Amino acid sequence: MKKSLLALAALTAFAGAASAQSSVTLFGIVDAGFARVSAGGKSNTGMTNSGLNSSRLGFRGVEDLGGGLRAAFWLEGQLNNDDGNATGLNFQRRSTVSLIGGFGEVRLGRDFAPHFLNLTVYDPFGTNGIGTVNSAGMIGAAGAAAGVAATTAGVNAVRTNNGFHYFAPAMGGFTAHVHWASGEQLSNAANKGQADMFGFRVGYAAGPLSAHYAYGNSKGASGASNIKYNNLGASYNLGFVRPMFQWATEKAGTGAKVRAYLFGAVAPMGQGELRASYSDYDVTGTGVSANDWNKMAIGYGYNLSKRTQLYGTYARVSNDGAQTRAVANNGLSAGTASPGGSSTGYELGIRHSF
Repeated sequence: MKKSLLALAALTAFAGAASAQSSVTLFGIVDAGFARVSAGGKSNTGMTNSGLNSSRLGFRGVEDLGGGLRAAFWLEGQLNNDDGNATGLNFQRRSTVSLIGGFGEVRLGRDFAPHFLNLTVYDPFGTNGIGTVNSAGMIGAAGAAAGVAATTAGVNAVRTNNGFHYFAPAMGGFTAHVHWASGEQLSNAANKGQADMFGFRVGYAAGPLSAHYAYGNSKGASGASNIKYNNLGASYNLGFVRPMFQWATEKAGTGAKVRAYLFGAVAPMGQGELRASYSDYDVTGTGVSANDWNKMAIGYGYNLSKRTQLYGTYARVSNDGAQTRAVANNGLSAGTASPGGSSTGYELGIRHSF
């Protein structure tokens, strides 16, 4: 009897140790709101999703392999909670497997391109909503100015398929991320580099200071559809306010180029935070050099808890020349603005994370 009890206790302890060596987590965000956008004498009012953070559902896990080595996976899919995601859930936000150790991390699969991260990390409004620089169209802006679609190069400007990522171990706050994605073209193809992308992100983040530089180069079907990305972002936490700055350029193979500056800030206020930004976009290239635009946005987020926030944002885009940029959000748009005209929008929403 004693032997049986000892065996049972040993088996229980072994099972507990085995389960402690690996874990799987279910996580997600549900974000929805009410918005109105106006452009070119038209307006649109309705529900939006992902006005503050992208609605998502995901699974991530890690296994301790011993000797300081770990294996990890991450599967994350987009949710369109305003319409129930009629197209079905996939894992195109992120689908990666990693090996992590003292050497850093090797990550394989679909994930963010390094050059995109600065545009969201150093934006008071992040990646989503009517306030972000991306709703005014910095990503793919040079391609659009040159008549080249943002995905013509065969690689999405935000995320890449078939990606190889290496993250160096942090050294006193210094970080480095190198990335290459394969277009998987045949070796005898006319443009065997089509859809390839190379990029990296290096910087420093410790204490109140954070600053990073990033570069990306995506190959298209021809030299005209190649796009190069350069950007620099920085922030400094003063306690009562965290100012942010961005400088970014995108250049298409045709010679069209967009240069952008962003000045922003996030400041604690009551049980939430005030967010504000101003961004300016200058276009250069034959026939498009007068088509500049700028954007201002202001918003406030009120924390009901650590996981739930009520938020409101107002934004305005002003165009020059023949430019037609407009304020928009996921699933809600009033179309393009009148050439040289303006566009405005506001949204009120709630975000819950789990």
